[in-house]
Amino acid sequence: MSPDPIPTAADEAPGHDELAEPTWFRAPNRRERLIAAALFVGFGVFFALLFVVQQGWWFRWVVLGLAVLSVWYGARHAMQSGQPHDET
Repeated sequence: MSPDPIPTAADEAPGHDELAEPTWFRAPNRRERLIAAALFVGFGVFFALLFVVQQGWWFRWVVLGLAVLSVWYGARHAMQSGQPHDET
């Protein structure tokens, strides 16, 4: 009589239907996009001010790059907040 095989992660993985829960991964609504835009722009302003304060340090250019990227993503969220989203 052989022992039972040890179950693996693949044996215990949920089925495809359980992974496709539409209420977990919905599109963000207008309010959530505006909140994200405000956060990204706020962090961008913070990084820009940090760039000004950190004079004489080479890493300040990386901080300026983070400021530009953050403001860019914030502007994208703000523009997308005006577009209608799919309510499924």
